[in-house]
Amino acid sequence: MWTRAMLKYNARMAFKKNYINAVAVSLIYMILANFFDPSSSRGNSASNVYNSGLPERIKYLASFVLGLIIVITVIVIVFRVLVYNPIVVGVQRFFIENHYGKPGVGTMFYAFKTNYINIVKTMFLKDVYICLWALLFLVPGLIKTYSYRMVPFILAENPDMDADEAIRLSMEMMNGEKLNTFVLDISFLPWVFLAAFTFNIVGIFYVYPYVNATDAELYLAIKAGDFYNDQGMFSDNYFKNGGGYYG
Repeated sequence: MWTRAMLKYNARMAFKKNYINAVAVSLIYMILANFFDPSSSRGNSASNVYNSGLPERIKYLASFVLGLIIVITVIVIVFRVLVYNPIVVGVQRFFIENHYGKPGVGTMFYAFKTNYINIVKTMFLKDVYICLWALLFLVPGLIKTYSYRMVPFILAENPDMDADEAIRLSMEMMNGEKLNTFVLDISFLPWVFLAAFTFNIVGIFYVYPYVNATDAELYLAIKAGDFYNDQGMFSDNYFKNGGGYYG
């Protein structure tokens, strides 16, 4: 069984050997995430504005603002689907490769150079499924977020994999691992608070590369099966499913 201490140790070793590139990739990822990660803020119904007895100019202004919000929301969604999600896959590709070597910053744009359409479709379906589960209640949405957590990592190594297969494989990989992964995420809270208190300086130069590298180590650990070799690093065995190997 993998342990948090081992994942974090491997993550620190992996990102420190390629420190500048890991920081650059994590910084770009953080900036984009602030704009394109799900943070849906839907306003009140437009009918409330029109039925409130406000003067006509106020109503027109409200219509303009509401229309502007809708346009901006559509633009953000389009950019998330077409730009941000593929970059997420590229970031995971960078940190997977960083486990073995020293990839360049350009690796984070990997999705744009391979099966871009399939990656866009698969990541979009993942987001839609999570949103639909979240409509039921917060807990089902959270559980499905963890179930689908490995999708971008799977695509980072298998860009041609069918969307349903990638999502199913992620669910299989996370079976029995969701609670452990949640605890792993919680263990980073002190680092996140420290990053906030230092106006993200510690976050940029240490915490975010550390977290991203740990996420990649988690994927590699689950995929590997019997995880560690004699040096304490992960073996190169691939996650096996139905007689075939993915990787």
